[in-house]
Amino acid sequence: MIDDEESNGSNPSDSEMDCNDVYDNASVTDKSSFSSKASLKLPTGISISSKSQCCVCRIQMVPPTITIKKEDRSNIFIRRNIFIPKGSRCCKIHTSNGYLLREDFFKLTAYKDDYRIFNLNYIVNTMQKLRKMVNSNKNVDFDDPLSLSDIEYKNLTGFTRTQHDHVLSYIPAGALKTSINRSPHCVITCLLMKLRLGVSNSVLASMLGIDNKRKVTDIIHSTSAALVKYFVPHYLGLAHINRE
Repeated sequence: MIDDEESNGSNPSDSEMDCNDVYDNASVTDKSSFSSKASLKLPTGISISSKSQCCVCRIQMVPPTITIKKEDRSNIFIRRNIFIPKGSRCCKIHTSNGYLLREDFFKLTAYKDDYRIFNLNYIVNTMQKLRKMVNSNKNVDFDDPLSLSDIEYKNLTGFTRTQHDHVLSYIPAGALKTSINRSPHCVITCLLMKLRLGVSNSVLASMLGIDNKRKVTDIIHSTSAALVKYFVPHYLGLAHINRE
């Protein structure tokens, strides 16, 4: 969402995009009401953008480094009004699975305050993103690294985020019962919560935003089978012991 749709220059047209993109991504009844020149100049904090300096801790980076993901840049802008320029990098220790850790998400501060010119396409996309965030708050979202603290995460699953990612790294995505709205991360979580909390499948469905308990049953069965096939052999019997 935060890519080439903004500008900090004095000429708004430098950052304008084809407004047809807006109509493809939003429900608009009157296209003539939009102008390709429509834009807003908004005050916002700007983070450090450097190939050598970390945008989180602001020290000289030592490889390996990580490029801040588009999702993190969008979330920080929406939640904290801090704009992170595309291509900004940080130390790898600030991330898990490529995304900023919760504490580092809130540790990042603006390097300076400035004004940015945002075009119509960017404003519409930001509103859609914000609407999605608000509507999804009724369910536990394990795909959003900011929705739960580390303590809450472990209380619900019995695993830390690092342990969860470790288990998931052994299992091919195709072996899990996923969908557009249900990631591999989520289906593993469903099984872990079942084992940890012992609640009914109906309760799990309500907590995770799954349509019905039958889908929860299918998820648990397929995930259990995938763990037995791909993960368990690495830690059970003699196969996981090396000769050293």
